Amino acid sequence: MVDNLVTLAEARAHLRLDWEEDSGEGFGPDDPWLETFIPAISEAVAAWVKVEARLYVPELDGDGNPVVDSAGEPVPKEPLVARKIVKAAVLVELSSQYRFREGEGKENVVTPDAGHGYVLNKASTALLAPLRRSTVR
Repeated sequence: MVDNLVTLAEARAHLRLDWEEDSGEGFGPDDPWLETFIPAISEAVAAWVKVEARLYVPELDGDGNPVVDSAGEPVPKEPLVARKIVKAAVLVELSSQYRFREGEGKENVVTPDAGHGYVLNKASTALLAPLRRSTVR
């Protein structure tokens, strides 16, 4: 299971939710939804990319090149930090799911004739495409 790729604060800010931290309540009215969908979308993004290590900023060698493992995959830098493009894709997908909670948003859906494996919207897919491991070798 992948860690959450964005924080609750990042999601609130991206969605422009009106919530006052100083209210003393400690949570916003949309937090239960966000607490369900942040990990769900994080997992969906990880599944679509296919290699979890590609989600994170890679470790660099002395020449500034990514360190790779025996399979040729990047070794994530510790502590794990999601790449900016991954955070952007998660936030874009989160906003689409938030806006169309009942699945009625048709303009951002990847159509079935585009191929198999598109579980995310067009914008998220476009951001993540460079990171996805090809199934064709």
